[in-house]
Amino acid sequence: MKRTILSLLCLQTLLLSTTAHAEEIASGANSITLDEMIVTTRKREELLQQVPMAITAFSAELIQDAGLQSIEDIALMTPGFTFTQLFGYLGNPVIRGETTTIGEPNVGFFIDGGYQQSRIAMEAMFGDELERIEVAKGPQNALYGRNTFAGAINYVTKKPTNESKGKFEITLGNEGRQDARFSHSGAISQDSLFYRVGAMHSSSDGFYDNELDGSHLDTKQSNVYSLSLLALPADNVEMVFRIGIENTNDGDDAIQFVDNNAFGALPIAHPVLASFNQPQLITGGIPSVTDGFAVTPGHNERDNITTSFRLDWDLTNVTFTSITAYNDLEIDTAVDLDYSAADVQFSNIQTDQDEFSQELRLTSAHQAVRWMAGLYYYNLDRDSDTQIAQLAFDSSSKESTRNWAGFGSLGFDLTDQWALTLSGRYSYERKQSKLAVQENPNGFNESATFKNFMPKIALDYQLTEDAMVYASVAKAVKSGGFNTAVAGTVPTEDERAFDEEKSLNYEIGVKSAWFDNRLTANLALFYIKWDDQIVRSLGTGLPPALLNANAGESTSQGFELEIAAIPAKNWDVALGLAYTDAHYDEYTFAVLPLFGINPTLDGNDIQFVSEWTANASVQYVMPHGVAGLDWKTRADVMYQSEQAIQAIDNIAVLPDRTIVNLRTGLENKRYSLNLWVKNLFDDDESINAIPFTNPANPLVAFQAVVGAPVERTYGVTASIKF
Repeated sequence: MKRTILSLLCLQTLLLSTTAHAEEIASGANSITLDEMIVTTRKREELLQQVPMAITAFSAELIQDAGLQSIEDIALMTPGFTFTQLFGYLGNPVIRGETTTIGEPNVGFFIDGGYQQSRIAMEAMFGDELERIEVAKGPQNALYGRNTFAGAINYVTKKPTNESKGKFEITLGNEGRQDARFSHSGAISQDSLFYRVGAMHSSSDGFYDNELDGSHLDTKQSNVYSLSLLALPADNVEMVFRIGIENTNDGDDAIQFVDNNAFGALPIAHPVLASFNQPQLITGGIPSVTDGFAVTPGHNERDNITTSFRLDWDLTNVTFTSITAYNDLEIDTAVDLDYSAADVQFSNIQTDQDEFSQELRLTSAHQAVRWMAGLYYYNLDRDSDTQIAQLAFDSSSKESTRNWAGFGSLGFDLTDQWALTLSGRYSYERKQSKLAVQENPNGFNESATFKNFMPKIALDYQLTEDAMVYASVAKAVKSGGFNTAVAGTVPTEDERAFDEEKSLNYEIGVKSAWFDNRLTANLALFYIKWDDQIVRSLGTGLPPALLNANAGESTSQGFELEIAAIPAKNWDVALGLAYTDAHYDEYTFAVLPLFGINPTLDGNDIQFVSEWTANASVQYVMPHGVAGLDWKTRADVMYQSEQAIQAIDNIAVLPDRTIVNLRTGLENKRYSLNLWVKNLFDDDESINAIPFTNPANPLVAFQAVVGAPVERTYGVTASIKF
């Protein structure tokens, strides 16, 4: 690890030392340069290459050229970021090895700066609605607040324009895929009020069949509508209102339990389990499952409304900003929990969730001393009802979160080359959880308060006009929660709630450009010490409850390298490479000896973390290649190394995978026609698995439930602008 980092630092030093020579050979090539990306990650407009932080940004043009359609697509093209789609509407975004083991997510998602508790809302945003996507790596607690423990992903939507223009796009593909997208922007009142409307329909028949009734399993269908209004009531005031409405009705996931193949390393202590003597573990690579799916038909339905209102008031040297967001999400899922033809457990969960957030801030203009001060309020209410007919189980829960915070930043130009930025947030959060079950209506009613200060300090040095080095230290905190176990086991009073988890994050980076900005290379090295980690533990009550507790300590360290280049006119090349060493330093899971498994997990890899990720993209445009149309061809190659699905001796892994995507097509300023294929070589390795107790075989502690791979897809996309 140290040798690898030293080599990368030497490479950066060598490149920096050749800047003068690079300028010489690039003379006369000023017309061939990389676009300068403007981002708002620090809540003010800045050039990406001048922000002392590791950020991967995707422009609207890149999203279109690469055919990006999901969070997983973004992750595959972002070094150090992986996204494991689990089951139903669950997913696990992981940045720098900080996987979400228990509790709320470690990566925060935002639309135009408004926090989104539900990550599934983001899938509907792709298409012609996005101006850019910013992936900020490392904790963003100081400026973004809750659930940005490992990073933040901000979707920035397109604003309405004065010019009347629109776009219609249609996609047809294999497995019955049919997509249609429409957008249009124009003026309602010249120079003062503008609109933007959008609509999307997306559907597919899926890849797999339900052998129980012959129906399709993984069907998809979504309809999304959006409206944005931009008002300019005065020369120094801008107001933007946006509403998005989504309806999704998906079929069952194609998943099933796979058989274990290993016994525990220790003698099984539990007399009942020992008498059955069944394999308790799965070892090696998780097998790929592509048939044998037989489940009681269910559904995955959601209705989602997202709204936001932003006011920017320019007061000469200060800008006042107000961001108000409200989201209403309803989810209805019906799932066969044993994933088999047997009538063992069928669950129906209905969730209604409301979110409201309000941010007020003052931001100074660009000057030698830059400052920002703000207030924030967040409110979440979630009601859920769960029924399992076979167990006569009926429960309802109510959860609420109230968060108040003050935040700010202060930046100084110490000299012409040195700059210092201090930022921080004080947060007060109160959570309440109520759970009632059929036989015990007053089963659980608890509340807890969490108070935290989360500071960050960053120092940067401008080596040259085109090269900067920086270092930062940040404290990250994620709120705790509750243990609501009520069936068969009862947490003691001290075990009802678990506390926050914390981390200290150190980052050193280099951002540089050469050859008149024909090539950029950015390197970030990070070290994270993660304490009070929320993990599974065993309670002290009788009988002991299986709990979430602050019983883990971990370390994550590594690097991320990103290179973008224009080697010749009409060519674009991008490369990314990341290494992540994330493991538990201390973690003992006392229940494991009951199943013959070593309870000491010190040194084991953290689950769902790839040690290596890499991506490469090449794009070429032949101007007026065919019938006066530009011919654009693009290839993307993405690699992720294997991932452990559990910390137990790291013996069950999702295999490494390599995905290759190709696109080629003709286009001009009005028309485009593209042929595309995703997963060209049909990589069919398993992409998700969770160790779980099979309701049909409860004497096995850990049996992997595995999802079917996403097979090769291909099709054609045509669009017209008007």
